[in-house]
Amino acid sequence: MINFAAESHVDRSIHGPDDFIQTNVVGTFNLLEAVRAYWQNLPADDKAAFRLLHVSTDEVYGTLAADDAPFAEIHAYAPNSPYSASKAASDHLVRAWHHTYGLPVLTTNCSNNYGPYHFPEKLIPLVILNALAGKPLPIYGDGQQIRDWLYVKDHCSAIRRVLEAGQLGETYNVGGWNEKANLEVVHTICALLDELQPRADGLSYAEQITFVQDRLGHDRRYAIDARKLERELGWKPTETFETGVRKTVEWYLGNSGWIANVTSGAYRDWVQQQYGV
Repeated sequence: MINFAAESHVDRSIHGPDDFIQTNVVGTFNLLEAVRAYWQNLPADDKAAFRLLHVSTDEVYGTLAADDAPFAEIHAYAPNSPYSASKAASDHLVRAWHHTYGLPVLTTNCSNNYGPYHFPEKLIPLVILNALAGKPLPIYGDGQQIRDWLYVKDHCSAIRRVLEAGQLGETYNVGGWNEKANLEVVHTICALLDELQPRADGLSYAEQITFVQDRLGHDRRYAIDARKLERELGWKPTETFETGVRKTVEWYLGNSGWIANVTSGAYRDWVQQQYGV
C-alpha cells in the first residue's frame, strides 16, 4: 500500500492551515489505524508480505544555506511552513506506529516533482500556461530560491524500488540531483517555448517575467542527498532537468483539453489572490 494522499501546496497552507492539519495529521492517524486493523487480521503469509509506504517531502528538513550539504536521512527535522510541519507530523506518526505496533512501514522524502499532469498552480505549469496566455510570469522575491527538481516518472520508479526492497522502518530520500534557482527554471521554460511555440511578436517569453512580493517564511534552498537509495537499493534518476523539463513543456503544449478542464474559475481567482497578477 502507498500513501500519496496529502494537502501539498505551501502557498495554500499559509492561507488555510486547518486543511493541512486535518488531512496530513489527522488523516494520517486515521489511515494508520485503519491499516493496522487490516494488517493484524491478515493470514500469516499476507501479513509478512504487507508494506505501507508513506510518501513525504524534503521540506520537513527546513532550509539550507548555499554552502550546506544536501539533506540526508539523518538530518534533523526543522519545518518552516504549515504544510511542512503537517508532513513532519505525519512522518513521526508513521515512525511511531512502526516502533510501537510493528506496522511494516517505509518512508520516502522526495524533492520537488514536476512533469505531466502537474496542477497548474505549481511553478513549472503556471509559468508555461501564463506564458502562452500572454500573462505575467510571477517570480517570488529575487527568484534565487533553490530547489532540487525530480521528474515524476523517476519519483515513481524510486517508490517502486523502495516498496519492493526497502528495509522496514527506514527512510529513503529521493532526489533528482538537479539544484536550480527558480529564476533559472523560468528562463529555461521561456527558452523552450521560444523554440517550440514562439510568440507572434517575435519577442521572448522572458519579457513576461514579473517579480512579486516573496511569500511568508520562504525557504531559501532545498537539496536532497539520494546516495542511500542508490547505495542500498541501486536506484538513481534517469532524467536530467534539461530532458525532463523539455518533455514537460511538450506535454502541456499537446494537452490543452486537460488544461481547460482543471483551470476553473476558482483556480483563476486563487492565482489572482496569491500573486496579484
